[in-house]
Amino acid sequence: MLTKADYIQQLNLQPHAEGGWYRQVFHAATQRLDPASQAQRFDYTSIYFLLDESSPSHLHRLLHDELWYFHAGQPLTVHCLMPDGSYEALHLGSDLAAGQEFQARVPAGTIFGAEVHRGFALVSCMVAPGFDYRDFELLTAQELTAMYPAQASMIKRMAYAKLPAE
Repeated sequence: MLTKADYIQQLNLQPHAEGGWYRQVFHAATQRLDPASQAQRFDYTSIYFLLDESSPSHLHRLLHDELWYFHAGQPLTVHCLMPDGSYEALHLGSDLAAGQEFQARVPAGTIFGAEVHRGFALVSCMVAPGFDYRDFELLTAQELTAMYPAQASMIKRMAYAKLPAE
């Protein structure tokens, strides 16, 4: 059984700005003008992404849909703050009887983050058009609590008090 350290080393994962460890694995050979960003983007990108209980994927927003694929480890929860103000939890893992799924979609414009309650989880994430940091937005706990007060306890766990670049 591979450990978290084994996956990080063997997959050559690096720390990610939103939390966890990642490595881009694929990007499309083709690019096109993305109407949403008015910039050239690969048709898709895909990463390995490893999270553990001490390093969640902090709440952030993408300009495009992101697909998540569960590979190994413990189940994780993707917390989704929807543009209409509602909340949805996506549960990824291998226990289908418990309502976990092997893959899930986070719609464009959703504010989301993911956490593992124990151990670690290895997933892949695919974005189309491809991921670009110009389409990525981290938000602070204060900003998010003002927008989604009913989710204040989750936001406190999952959002930065101060953005890492500040």
